[in-house]
Amino acid sequence: MKRESGFTLLEVLIALAIFALVAASILTATSRSLQTASRLEEKTLAMWVADNRLAELQLSKTPVADGREQGEVEFAGRYWWWQSEVQVTSDADMRRVTLWVAPVENDRIVGNVSERAVVNLSGFLGVTK
Repeated sequence: MKRESGFTLLEVLIALAIFALVAASILTATSRSLQTASRLEEKTLAMWVADNRLAELQLSKTPVADGREQGEVEFAGRYWWWQSEVQVTSDADMRRVTLWVAPVENDRIVGNVSERAVVNLSGFLGVTK
């Protein structure tokens, strides 16, 4: 009598269980990688918004007033809220600017921009006389 070769039902079930575990771990790692890439993209775009706003302030022909200001801008197909705070420094000819940028979600922003900010950027402005 010849014995037939092949896999038993138990061996097939164990192989399927191992495959399922490997597939689940790959899907988890892929999901985490996509979330990280999305977060990095959001932070990069927000930093560009902050950098652009700082450049606008630095190139402004009129002197920038001390205090807080906020606004909304469309950049890279998304809407962003920014908030800036201009403060006096120990040098009378310089001002410190802090910018916060947060994405607009559901066509509105809830709370303070600085509390929900994805990035913040600090820079300095020269005061023209």
